[in-house]
Amino acid sequence: MSTTRSRSSQKKQETPRASDPSRSMPLVSEYDVLTEEEQQQVLRRLVIQNEADIRMFSTFLKMPTVVILMLNLLFVYNYVTSGFGTADNFAGAKMPISGVRIYAEHPIVATELSVVMLQFALYLLSYERWDRLTKTSLGVLLALGTAHALTCRKSGVFEFGWWMLPVLDLVAVSYAQLNMRRSREGIRDLARATYHIKSA
Repeated sequence: MSTTRSRSSQKKQETPRASDPSRSMPLVSEYDVLTEEEQQQVLRRLVIQNEADIRMFSTFLKMPTVVILMLNLLFVYNYVTSGFGTADNFAGAKMPISGVRIYAEHPIVATELSVVMLQFALYLLSYERWDRLTKTSLGVLLALGTAHALTCRKSGVFEFGWWMLPVLDLVAVSYAQLNMRRSREGIRDLARATYHIKSA
């Protein structure tokens, strides 16, 4: 008799764990059991939160891009105002802040390339286009910037790092924009799956 009672009490204790869906139900299953109105509310909250995160992250990435852009413009200003024909100019243009000399053969042209790359990074963060023209322009700019930095590596690690800064910044911005697009596509896939279930 006592054995029967112990077995029945054990079954009563195990039953809630087996029937409680909140313990092991995945996110998709939890979303599927919501009503249509609740699903729409969840989707709206996801879109709002995702867009807020994207704006904040884009603003965060714009700050180092603008700083590097200002340093390049300062480098050109110092190089031009120092005089193209002076002996100090032929000894090497000075890097902003650090004062390290740069021995690139065409520093103005190289700086123009850096400025174009940084402006393109700001363009990606502002408009978030990712068509064929954007991808082609990105590949060309990264190839040119990396090739120029490699030609200056013999002048020292500081000069190599100086010319690689815009390249690395553009790579970081491109990777971030790719993740932003993936997050939006993930929400759109969830919305399409919801519409498909309702239409079935």
